Amino acid sequence: MICKHITGSLSIKPFILGISIGQNTFSSNLPKKFWINNLPGGFVILKFLPRYGIFSNLYIKDLCKYALSNGTYCQVLEIFTDYNLVKVTLPSKQVKIVSGWNFITLGRNSKQDHRFNILGKAGVNINLGIKPKVRGVARNPVDHPHGGRTKTNQPEVSIWGWVAKKNK
Repeated sequence: MICKHITGSLSIKPFILGISIGQNTFSSNLPKKFWINNLPGGFVILKFLPRYGIFSNLYIKDLCKYALSNGTYCQVLEIFTDYNLVKVTLPSKQVKIVSGWNFITLGRNSKQDHRFNILGKAGVNINLGIKPKVRGVARNPVDHPHGGRTKTNQPEVSIWGWVAKKNK
């Protein structure tokens, strides 16, 4: 999503679930009482989020590290104010402790149904840069150790030609 700032400059931000075209988002390094709104898409510091708050695109050292994929999000479990650390649940259900001064994006990444997309035909994959894969069994024996068989009782072999499935 392309965002236009008050100064007139443009930047690219991830599209967040719940944002519509033309909606104002905000960015702040101040506590929650100074936030303009609490809507998805805000770019704020992690330690000001409430407990069990949902966010995505966790930036560590100016690089987006966690919850980048479609439909993913992280959740705040515990805030250690004395040490300025935050316990976070990642999309992989792994619990990680990160600095409270990291920037995050409020809300969940959009397109959570992306994994259900059906591309239709192989030509669409080629246009996306995904090369076709040919099975070894479908090749000639000169090209691949598994190739050339017409469903005979030859043993399965590895890529290097060794018998792969002994005693089975």
